[in-house]
Order: sequence, then C-alpha cells, then structure tokens
Amino acid sequence: MKWVTRKGVRLDRTACAWLIQRHIDPQAEIMYVEVDALPEAIEHGALPFHNTVSEEPGTRERTSFQELLAEYRLDESNDALALMGEIVRGAETKEPGSIEEGEGLRAIAKGMNALVNSDVEMVERMLPVFDAIYSYCVRRVAGHRGWANSEPGWGEVA
Repeated sequence: MKWVTRKGVRLDRTACAWLIQRHIDPQAEIMYVEVDALPEAIEHGALPFHNTVSEEPGTRERTSFQELLAEYRLDESNDALALMGEIVRGAETKEPGSIEEGEGLRAIAKGMNALVNSDVEMVERMLPVFDAIYSYCVRRVAGHRGWANSEPGWGEVA
C-alpha cells in the first residue's frame, strides 16, 4: 500500500512511519510530498497520515502516532505500543507531567534531524531508535525495569 505525508518529517511523523512499517503495513511505500501534492497522491490511492500544516504542540489532543494506534486499534491490543504512544506524545508536546522518557526521545530526534539530508534518511536512521524504544516498552509493560543484560539467562545461547 502507498502512504503519503508532507515533506519535512520530524518526530511524530517519523514515529508514524515506524508504526506503519513495523505494525500496520510492512510492505508500505511511504511518499513525502509537498503539501500541494497531497490531494493528488490521495486521489491516486495513497493513505494519508499527519497532513496538518502545523507542527505546533497543543493543537491536537493526540499525536498522529496515537491517532494511528487508535485507528488500527493497536492501543487496545498492544500495551507496549500504547506506552510508546505516551512517550511519543511526551516528546512531541513537552506538556508538564509528560512521561519522562519523552524528553530523551525528543533530544535524539532533534539530533538525528540535524544529521540527515532527507525525510527518507530521517526515517531510516530513526527506525532502530524506535525499535529500541518499543523493546523497552515491551519489557516495561511486562514488569521489567532493569537492564536486560543483568537478568538471569541473558546472553546464553539456547
């Protein structure tokens, strides 16, 4: 399936691309287009995500990542993804009382954005970061708070 968003991805849309590729549509083809090209891409069958013209926090109740979670009911079936949604929201909105992991994700995404030269590169380089955050969330919802390598059996080959 083809997906489309406007050019200039930052944290939330990069997280959306990860969610689409890892949990919604592993064969996804994601296009990053100028805002005036969005209607044509959608008309030709591309599914849009986060196509507002503002990146300003506080303009919506949920992030686009959380909206995708809800649309595909992943927040109901996967507690780790729901927790990850809270982390992305905290990173995106910087609201008081946000989950503390969000601030670290925000710093990483801003640093990565300074290193890359395209939307495709931003997403590609952030994929392992989001994989790691998801792994952290899986462990956390399972009740694990410590380092994985300090647990019995870590590193043993079966």
